[in-house]
Formats: sequence, structure tokens, C-alpha cells
Amino acid sequence: MKRLFPLIISLVIPLGMAAQRQTDKTVMDIANYLNEHCLEGAVTDAVCGRNRTIYGNIVVNNGPLHATATLLDKIEPLIKRLPHKHRMTDEQADEIFRGRIAMRLHPEQGDTSAFFLMDYNRTMVSFRYGVNSPKSINIVTERASDVKPNFNYHDLPTDSVAAIANLLRQMEQRPGALVIDTVFCYSENETYDWWMGAKGDASRTPAHVVLLQGVQQHDFLAWSEALAPLSGTPDVTIYKSSNHKDGNLLLLGATASFCTGGAFCLYHAVFYHDCLCVVRVVVPTWRQCNTVPDTRELIDHLCGRAKTTQQTNDISPELNQELTTIMETMRSRSDAQAVDTLFISNDHEGHEWWIGLDGPCPTKAQIVRTRCSREEYQALSARLLALSNVESGNDERLSPNRTVLRWMDGKDCYHAFYLYYYIQQQLLLLERADGLEPNSICIPRSSLSLPEMK
Repeated sequence: MKRLFPLIISLVIPLGMAAQRQTDKTVMDIANYLNEHCLEGAVTDAVCGRNRTIYGNIVVNNGPLHATATLLDKIEPLIKRLPHKHRMTDEQADEIFRGRIAMRLHPEQGDTSAFFLMDYNRTMVSFRYGVNSPKSINIVTERASDVKPNFNYHDLPTDSVAAIANLLRQMEQRPGALVIDTVFCYSENETYDWWMGAKGDASRTPAHVVLLQGVQQHDFLAWSEALAPLSGTPDVTIYKSSNHKDGNLLLLGATASFCTGGAFCLYHAVFYHDCLCVVRVVVPTWRQCNTVPDTRELIDHLCGRAKTTQQTNDISPELNQELTTIMETMRSRSDAQAVDTLFISNDHEGHEWWIGLDGPCPTKAQIVRTRCSREEYQALSARLLALSNVESGNDERLSPNRTVLRWMDGKDCYHAFYLYYYIQQQLLLLERADGLEPNSICIPRSSLSLPEMK
């Protein structure tokens, strides 16, 4: 596992977040636009004194061939608005579409330097904006694996952080609040919101956890308001983050680290699935605050929920057998046409799903086309969705109508099963696609014209 110092959940900042500088606001406008038009969005804003870093990763819906280029065109006016001294653009658009925008910015009053960097390809847009000033502690971000972290803050007056402690006490007193004192410890097979690199006994971190269920977003925003007066203080680092999927908000996070009363304190609040979870760590030194687990998984565990089904879940034996049976049944129809083929990625056609742009993404595919009524398609779709234990869904607004199942097996190979229903022609296209290499798959856009057998 990659070592992160510390890893703060980075998955985008709410529109209402205050910005210190006009440049900050422009960068957040870029982040917010990308989040509204993405499959998945991940942005974190970290502030310490006048130091600030905003970084994000955006997963692009690459079904349309030029989706990334369209996004870049939309945010170009915002990028041009950044007060840059120099701008460098490097783009490759032949075999593989990818590029980089690097900008050295004019620092605003009180700053010494600033930059904006964006990398992109057909499936991903990532960016980083940074501002550095003297007399401010360096911000340690999730990419600083080669930098020794340092949280040697000066003590803050107790009354300056009293609102945070009072807010936690109010949470504890609410009906149904779950209050737990525990010790977190690093494990190789888990993910973390905060990890300083230690393993074994050295990773043990005493923590106080409070969970509220059935709450609203305004309950989380109270934490943002409590942290706001500390923003810009050189002896406090504040991280704000959120997750988006298909343009919808999934998660909000707010984290503050500081020293008071001779102790290092970490307050980590996460709003997820109508739950608010706050983790408080108070230890003699920052080096003893080593491990805080993925709060989403912690919330699911405390609520008695199984882990949320992810695209990485492997398919169940029952569903796999059902897919095999459906393909064999449809292939045996008298009017059916079938082909076994191999998909190889290229830049000359659109894709339904494309992961692994730096390689050919070889994908074995079985395709069957047959006559089918809409009622039969809908019944087939409903049966598959009822059995599905993987990422799945259907959409009758699209033409053709479609039902999709996607998953990853234990060897990190991607797989998919598609049903396409062409209403006017009353034809059903079934497609089973299996990526042959780890972390890669390519599935061209659907067509009633069957590809050649390979």
C-alpha cells in the first residue's frame, strides 16, 4: 500500500465555502463545475495560515469520445481567469489523448508563490493548486510521501477551540447518540482517512467516536461553522472535502488538527448516508496520532451495515450462472446471430466503458443479437437487477434502452454484461465483456452491426 502522510479523505468542497483569495475562488469554481459533470469527483481543500492547497481527481464519463475535451472547453474561461505569469500546455492527441496544463501564478499580497497544475486523459482530470507563504507551517498533503510531516504547532488558547469541544458534547447528549472509546490500529488490508506511516503497536491510536444516525446535512455544517474562526491560523490545519458521484453529493468531511493544553488534537467529522460521525484524538504528541480508518466503513460497521456494494465486488456464483444461461438461451434461438470477438482500444470510436488508456486493454467479448419484445426485455432486465450483487442499473431514457452490470474479480480484472434494446427494430443485443489484463477493459459503443469474429 502506498504510504500517505497523512491521508485525508479526498473525495468536492461545498459551494458555500469561503475563499481567502480571488484565485482560491476561481479554482473552487473549476472544481465545482467538474464535480457537477463527473462520474466521480474527489477534491480536498487544506489550509494552514496563508498556506493553501486544493487538489482533486475527477473521473470522466468517457462514453462520448470527446467528453474530456468538452469539459476542458467549458472550464477554459475559468483557467484563463487565473492570474498567471506563465502557462505551458502539452497535449498528445494521436494514439492516446492526454495532456497537461502548468501555470505559474502571480502571488497575491502576502504570498510568495502560487501555481496551478492540471493533468487529463479520456477518463480522468486531476488538478492541484498551491500557495506558499513564509512564517506558516507547511501543509502536509496526501502526495507528500517523500516529505517528513511536522505538526509542531504552538498551543492555542483553550477558549479559542471551545466551540469545537462544546459541539462534540452536544452530539453526545442527543437521543440515540452512539459514544465509543476505542483504539485504532493499522492493518494492511484496510483503507484509512489518516495514516502517518507506522505499523504494529506503533500505529495504535486512542480515539473517542460519536455517531448520530438519521441526521441532515445542516448537522454537519455546524462543524464547518465551528472550524471557520480557526481558518488562516498558522497553528491549525483544516481540511475540507467531499465526494460526488454522477453529480450528486455522497460525502462531506471536515478535519482540524492543532495543539491546546499541551496535547495534540485531531477532530475529524464526516457526513455520509444520513449519518454524522466525529472522531476525536487527543494525544501528548502528533506522532502518536497515527491511524484513523476510512470513516465510511466505520459508519457502516457501527450501523450494522455490510460494506456498500462497489464496482470492485466480484460477481456471485448465482448471478454468473444466470448470465451464462441467458447467453446460451438467446444464442440458441433460430433467428439469433452471435459472434465471439476481441476488443482493442483505439481513439477512433466512442466507448461505453474504457479503463487503462496507456495500453491496448484487450477484452474478450461474446455478442448475441435476437428478436425480442419490449416486455421480454423489461422482464429480463428486472430479473438481472434483482439478482445483482455488483454495480448495476438500467436506463430507458437512452436509445437504445440498456441494462448494465459491472464488476471486478479477485485478480483485478474488469467484467461487464450489457443488454441493449432497440425499440423500433425490436431487437435485443446482449454483450458479455471480460478484460484480459488487470485494471483494464474497453467496450465500444453498441451497434446493431456485429463486429467481425476474431
